[in-house]
Amino acid sequence: MKIVIDESEQYDDVEIIIKCKKCDETVLSVLSRIKTENEKILGILDEKTYLLNEQDILYFDSVDKRCFIYTKDKVYETPLRLYEIEKLLRLKGFFRATKSSIINIAKIESIQSSFNSVLTLEMENGENLMVSRQYAPILKERLGE
Repeated sequence: MKIVIDESEQYDDVEIIIKCKKCDETVLSVLSRIKTENEKILGILDEKTYLLNEQDILYFDSVDKRCFIYTKDKVYETPLRLYEIEKLLRLKGFFRATKSSIINIAKIESIQSSFNSVLTLEMENGENLMVSRQYAPILKERLGE
């Protein structure tokens, strides 16, 4: 991928032109990141609603039909369902790790394989999360393994 920036006083606004042979997942991911750069995820903590940046989120977890957002040091509840979160953030570096969790790939510190094809992820906050056998190949593919 080649990136060209043409900076000039003659331009009034930012214009982005993408030239590609085929509009594949990489191109769609770039577009998604540009379009939703300033989007926030709603999180509720202590009866207050917070607007969270997706890059601050380590993972999402669903328990008893309630969905939670985990950041480095806080846990928020969100009105979104896991399938909605997956759809919203799929092209932004998040992936489904189990039936009840979605993880931010950028927040993974290390990965350890187990004998039964389950992966254990150590997150930036030191917490260990599992990637089920079903979803492990997806993570490996996303990481280029």
